[in-house]
Amino acid sequence: MFDEVLKRVLADVDGARCVLLAGLDGVVVAAAVADGSPSPDLVAASMADLFRKADAAHRDAGLVTPMELASGSLEGRAVLRAVTADYLLVAALEGSGSLGRMRFALRKAADALQPELA
Repeated sequence: MFDEVLKRVLADVDGARCVLLAGLDGVVVAAAVADGSPSPDLVAASMADLFRKADAAHRDAGLVTPMELASGSLEGRAVLRAVTADYLLVAALEGSGSLGRMRFALRKAADALQPELA
């Protein structure tokens, strides 16, 4: 089921390079990868670390745990979406990819995957 959901997101969002499900420890559970994509293991490890740091910053500031985080440049973007307290979705996009469409697709994917991970 995980692979099907991730492949659908990869196919539905123009400019998507990889979409993966990872633990907050940075270990890849499942991945859908386009040709020329960065290494899913490297993306997962780096982005999970960033998400943990963002979570700590939110707590330090007295804010609630983030559900989503996006970063980017002209050449590319990354979008992270929490699925459960232990898992997150990570997507890498080309610079021309639609950030809004990816955010929407990841929200739908998280809703589909959450019952399987709870």
